[in-house]
Amino acid sequence: MLYLNIFRATVNLLFIFATEVWMLYLVRGVTGTCEIGILSIMPAYSAEIASKQIRGALGTIAQLLNAVGMLIILSLGPYASYLMVNIVYVTTVAVMVVPMFFVPDSPYCMVKKGRMNEALKTLTYLRDSELLAQEEIKEMSCVSGTKITSKTIKDIAFLKSMGIAVFLSIGIQLVGYSSITLYLQTILEVTNTSVSSELVSVIFGVMQVIACFVTAILSDRAGRKPILAITLGGLAIGMLGLGLFFYMKDSGVKINGFMNYLPLVSLVIVVLSYNAGIGSLCVVLIAELFENLTRSIGISVCMTITMIVGFLNVKYFPLLTEILGSATVFWSFAIICLIYMTFVLFCVPETKQKSFLEIQGVLGRK
Repeated sequence: MLYLNIFRATVNLLFIFATEVWMLYLVRGVTGTCEIGILSIMPAYSAEIASKQIRGALGTIAQLLNAVGMLIILSLGPYASYLMVNIVYVTTVAVMVVPMFFVPDSPYCMVKKGRMNEALKTLTYLRDSELLAQEEIKEMSCVSGTKITSKTIKDIAFLKSMGIAVFLSIGIQLVGYSSITLYLQTILEVTNTSVSSELVSVIFGVMQVIACFVTAILSDRAGRKPILAITLGGLAIGMLGLGLFFYMKDSGVKINGFMNYLPLVSLVIVVLSYNAGIGSLCVVLIAELFENLTRSIGISVCMTITMIVGFLNVKYFPLLTEILGSATVFWSFAIICLIYMTFVLFCVPETKQKSFLEIQGVLGRK
């Protein structure tokens, strides 16, 4: 993460000093690649340094800070110059590199490499108790290995973990949130409300921050499954509302009164539900499902699948709305949300307050 952040911060200077369009293409491609690498590592790192009592909260903080970053840009973008926006962005990225020099490495990684004394020292610092650190080191030794073998890949716990994680990774994109965010301006243009798109963007960012903050507080109290199930139901309601609005509009029904605000209300429900649920908790849950030896592989596979499905989703969303109609597409998203709600309720194990060894036991590891 340190190397990727330093490289990203350095390359990002081109956003300020670029003189040709191809330079912006280059820096955007390199920055995107670095960010995917960071996003693949960070969930595993967060899960491995946190105790089971705060693992959910610590994991969701990443999404919370992501929402804060988006809010800063959404607030500046409509009002500041291109240069000023990029100066703020590049400065923020550069400043965030500094703490990376002082954070400890993952104790699980140290155990895996046989650096037991360093792992004990790091865990003692993180847990503020040598006794707790020793107990956790002992548990790490039970779930850790040094080499992935065919037996590891064929293990029932790994197969279950991978199946659940991959299905959830696809769901992050198939619920339709990314399509709505990228085409938010287009959706707002078809409404007859007096709310400016600039103000809506800021409100949009504020709601993301609030939803992520609430989840960070509740994830280790209420549990992952209840939050995911409830918010997926909320997503379905929001998508149904958007579908109803566009169905009436495309049918030639006169839109007035509350119906003008139905898409805004639906968008509020969608934004709050996604960021409080699948947008914040899925990555946390995926990191928890894998044991130390396979966690990096599992998260990398899931992140790759998420990005591929996300690309296809965003690319073909306009085409599908043109062929099938906006209402049908939004109602399809609603059905997918309900399918995932059912999947979460019956197929996903609860990981709240469980150690990695306990989670592996639930998944069938002996």
